[in-house]
Amino acid sequence: MRIQPPQAASAKINVTPMIDVVMCLIVFFLIVGQLASDRYERVDLPASGIGFESESSDPLVVNVLERAGEIAIVVEREQIDLQTLESIARQHASASTQGAIRVRAGRTLAYGQVRPIIDACRRAGVRSIALATERSP
Repeated sequence: MRIQPPQAASAKINVTPMIDVVMCLIVFFLIVGQLASDRYERVDLPASGIGFESESSDPLVVNVLERAGEIAIVVEREQIDLQTLESIARQHASASTQGAIRVRAGRTLAYGQVRPIIDACRRAGVRSIALATERSP
């Protein structure tokens, strides 16, 4: 009877499943990142060389758009009127410690078209209203 010496255990690790999981995670985070960036309506913001980055943690974002010659107020992808905006702003001001509102209006809109939105937020008791702009170089 011949006895074979024990063979050395194979020290190779199969990394293919790990690569598959990493690739799936990369695709997942790319998709989630794109969905998160689409949170706001597409607004052509005015440019500004001054100002500062808002530090409020969770502002209510109000988009003011011009659609078919009419001014549209959009909050969380839903078009609303001034009375609804005032009630939403009142709820946000009472629920949040800072109660900040960020108004994103297009550069083609005149201030007179945006002022009723700001006035509705003030009537609701909002303490901080910020007008969003793009930083110019």
